[in-house]
Amino acid sequence: MKERREYDFKAGGFEITIWKYEYTARELELSMADFKEKLPAGRNETEDFAQDIEQVIADASASIQAKAAYRLPAQISLIGEILQLDGRDFRIGDSLSKKLTKTEQLAVFVCTAGEQIGELYRAYSEQGDSLKAFFADLLGTIAVEKTLELLYKELEKEFLNDGLHAARAISPGDCGWPLTEQAELFSLLPGNCCGIRLNQSMLMQPQKSLSGIIPMGKNLKRQGHQCSNCSSVHCPYRK
Repeated sequence: MKERREYDFKAGGFEITIWKYEYTARELELSMADFKEKLPAGRNETEDFAQDIEQVIADASASIQAKAAYRLPAQISLIGEILQLDGRDFRIGDSLSKKLTKTEQLAVFVCTAGEQIGELYRAYSEQGDSLKAFFADLLGTIAVEKTLELLYKELEKEFLNDGLHAARAISPGDCGWPLTEQAELFSLLPGNCCGIRLNQSMLMQPQKSLSGIIPMGKNLKRQGHQCSNCSSVHCPYRK
């Protein structure tokens, strides 16, 4: 893991610290077990395609460059369904605002599996190997989720002395938080942070990327995704 601390002097004249991390494939610990959790048929399907999956893991491991970054807003306030971060308003809705009532600190973050996963997917597709292309796409999802998991650990290590624990990340598009506010969230971070950019639809490129906020507090903990209480039909965690 490589860690860097950079400073952005363009945010209202304040010196803003950005914590950045880079992770290798070894640190992500990509394995067959990850696919068993993701594939519909689980173990049986994984064993049937073990050779293809192992090749995809090997090809990805040779080039993957996962990255993560976060910053702490200087000003945080919750007014009804509006979350204010450094003077910017986010309409997170009633459901998410209730989850933030015990928040004592908050991190704005982005993380990505990197461009290499997309390049690997396109290479397999051009070769006509749709099966490996599918597994490469799935590996990208696994890799960015593991990158976020490592970021959780960095946050908890950083704030352990304060007794704070990280709750599950919340992203634009989740549970009533408009995806259109993605650009406003990105304005809280340096441009091209971790190599991530937004297209006109407010979707991130590279595709296997995540962004949002991570609440922290003494009485918070990470819980499973409450899919039954969420109306978002496009969420990747929807069951």
